[in-house]
Amino acid sequence: MHLETRPPQKTTLLLSIICICIALVSIATPGCGGEAAPDGDESAGIEIPLQTLAQDVTSEYGRIDEIPVPEDTPPECVAISDEEEFQRLVSLSYFQEPIGYVDFDKYIVIAAMQGPKSTGGYAISIMHAFQSGSEVRVEVELVEPEPGSMTVQVLTSPYHLVLAERSAFDPRGELVFTFVDQEDNRISQQPTEV
Repeated sequence: MHLETRPPQKTTLLLSIICICIALVSIATPGCGGEAAPDGDESAGIEIPLQTLAQDVTSEYGRIDEIPVPEDTPPECVAISDEEEFQRLVSLSYFQEPIGYVDFDKYIVIAAMQGPKSTGGYAISIMHAFQSGSEVRVEVELVEPEPGSMTVQVLTSPYHLVLAERSAFDPRGELVFTFVDQEDNRISQQPTEV
């Protein structure tokens, strides 16, 4: 009795084709591979794509309206729609890395500044932005060291700046940006012209 076997190249090719087909079906299937609203909540609105402009833990940032900033001050989150306001933020922050040019005809900047901290272990990240009508919800993740944990004794001031294309917002005009943390606590709210 003689069993017919396929050459290894044909078997590998067949397996590769099957894997590609499975991957394509999973991407094309609704709910797979796309960005959904948090917890599948469609009422959260349309997700606005974000692109990191700068993120680090070292800056000399003080609040725009109050310098110097007490350490227990909550984070400051702002949506910036013009060059003058952006340059003011940059001049107050002394960012560790150079901040590139922003074309404010095409983009707005969303910034989250955690403020001065006396130890390491802190971080801030803008995770998502969702628009529903004239409301924009910006989700910010705040990281703090666990109480009693070992941390490096160094002054930090974490920040995250992202770009959002103006064309991604619908409708445009004066929008209200509401910033919330990962536990859905409101950090701040501000109107911004988009």
